[in-house]
Amino acid sequence: KGRSVMKKSIIIAAAFSLSLMLLTSCSGEQPSVPVDATVETSAESSGDGQGESDVLPDAVPVENASAADITAAVTAEIEIPSAVEKTADSIGAFYDVDVSAVTDMSVLVCGSGAYPDELAVFKFTDGEAAKAGMEAVQKRLDSQTELYADYTPDEMYKLEDAFIFTKDNWVVMAVCSDNARAKEIIEGIL
Repeated sequence: KGRSVMKKSIIIAAAFSLSLMLLTSCSGEQPSVPVDATVETSAESSGDGQGESDVLPDAVPVENASAADITAAVTAEIEIPSAVEKTADSIGAFYDVDVSAVTDMSVLVCGSGAYPDELAVFKFTDGEAAKAGMEAVQKRLDSQTELYADYTPDEMYKLEDAFIFTKDNWVVMAVCSDNARAKEIIEGIL
């Protein structure tokens, strides 16, 4: 029942975001949330929690997307179990990044540590900082892969097809139950 309430909350949030995007697009302003978010209707849900959703037509990248917009778009469809957001003050325990070279970030990790699920979005000041950031993200992915191989081998599929996406000064890593869909969402925004 708790999942049903959470799913309804996500659907309501997606519908609200869609309404906001439509209103801002009518005013000529750029929306601040991705327009490729999906909305699941009750007719699409089979009642088993595995309803299907479709990408809205004519999805376009959001030019001024923030790191938080990206994590919100991904987590609207894909759960990061026990998600805890890390801040610039706490990120050092997870990623060896120079926070002074980060202009925007949103990092979600599984708070319980039971699962390898993680979504990290960084925007760096320049290409050199982004290159160093990519290396730090790769180091984190390698470390997690080594750790979970023995700790929870059933979860390794998430790490085996995890990805690091880079574009301009952005570095994004996703480790989740549907990495392919996460990548589609991220590429659609950036």
